[in-house]
Amino acid sequence: MNSLLKGADAQPFHSSSSILLIDDEYEILPEYQEFFELAGFRTLTCADPVQGMAMVLEMPDIAVVITDLRMAHLDGISMINGVRAALPEGRHVDFMILTGDASTQLGDDLADIPIFLKPADTDALVAAIRAVLAC
Repeated sequence: MNSLLKGADAQPFHSSSSILLIDDEYEILPEYQEFFELAGFRTLTCADPVQGMAMVLEMPDIAVVITDLRMAHLDGISMINGVRAALPEGRHVDFMILTGDASTQLGDDLADIPIFLKPADTDALVAAIRAVLAC
């Protein structure tokens, strides 16, 4: 993880919104959760994309979903498309992709989603989350 939380300019971000990290590599979830919480984000994690999709739809405080692409049961692109299609009118969720696949290309309908390669530049990832939550 980067040095984002070190130094005098490290200010926790306070928001009533939550972020959800979905990755079937469950062993990385606690590390990212701790890092995001130290940065001031209310953070949920899920190792199952099908369950993660249900969480987003059932929990209106989830404002940002960070997902892997290659997962068992449901890939990240299908999960994003499914959530977008099922969201009630007026509800917006931002998505970000955290993947180890450097060849990742998204279709035009997902061109607005930032992609971060593992291991993530956590400074850039946190800045992107803060930017969308500040809107």
